[in-house]
Amino acid sequence: MKNSLLALVITLVVAGCGSQEVKDYLPESNGPLNQVIVVADNELLDGETGTTLKSYLLERQLGLGVDEPKYDIRHLTPDIFKGAIMRSRAVVYVQLDTLSRAHIKRDMYATPQNLVVVKGRNTVELVQNLHQILPQAIDSFKKSDLNTAQTRFKRSLYTEPRLKKNFGIELTLPSIYRPAKFTDSFAWIDRPVENGSMNLLVYTLEADHFENEATFLQDLIAMRDSVGRAHVPGPDVEGVVTFMQTEPIFRPYIFPSEVGQFKAAEMRGMWDINGYPMAGPFVTYVVNDSINNRKVVLEGFVFAPNKDKRDYLFELEAIIKTLKIEPQR
Repeated sequence: MKNSLLALVITLVVAGCGSQEVKDYLPESNGPLNQVIVVADNELLDGETGTTLKSYLLERQLGLGVDEPKYDIRHLTPDIFKGAIMRSRAVVYVQLDTLSRAHIKRDMYATPQNLVVVKGRNTVELVQNLHQILPQAIDSFKKSDLNTAQTRFKRSLYTEPRLKKNFGIELTLPSIYRPAKFTDSFAWIDRPVENGSMNLLVYTLEADHFENEATFLQDLIAMRDSVGRAHVPGPDVEGVVTFMQTEPIFRPYIFPSEVGQFKAAEMRGMWDINGYPMAGPFVTYVVNDSINNRKVVLEGFVFAPNKDKRDYLFELEAIIKTLKIEPQR
């Protein structure tokens, strides 16, 4: 009798552990980067609720020079939100209900996943709740997409020892990237894309390089242009010195940021080639390297004529934000 009871207890414990493992297991989320699944009835998406939702998700991505939205939207009605599509990484689920609320459910059907649930008793409440939750949701979507991109990089890595040797830094780079130019104080790494390239620049500055806050943006542009003149030539044109510069008419945007847990300044804008018709978007990060009392500059820029550039620049941002800095001897 005792043996039978013991066997029953062991069986129940094992069965309980097994069910917990099943409960804890979540499949990997799916879907393209920078895409949001919107689940809502057609009437909601066609009305004021949809207009509000689109004003956030389809907001123009700054610094690209052309109109590209922050996110692509894929609309589904609730009756077809099932199966594999429920494992999408970013979802906004909007519905009329008997209560009013807005919240983000993490890893509901997959991991990583942000499922934004917005409910309201009428359209007015839905719109109010969208305004309340979407700024936070978009921040979560961005972080999740960056982490996902960085995880994908690790599937096939390009290791560049000169980054550590010359600059004391590490970056997680996909294997498709290759060195274009290296000196003791400057690095240029790139990868081909259709009819163009994606490019990453690395260099350092003295810690006190930017002392005047009032002229910070102008000084950033001047710094960028001097590096372009010295290191990033354009095509050969007889009688003309061609080099990359900050596009003189399109004023760049500047934001506070963080890279590798260091405070940074982020500048987004357009570059062009002095003396030659080439242009594209760039993002530059000036990182305050408090470990080594210096500034580390990392820039991504894209040349891809007649192609959307949002996702290209997003990949470069994701690479830059894998930055690790080591103490210099």
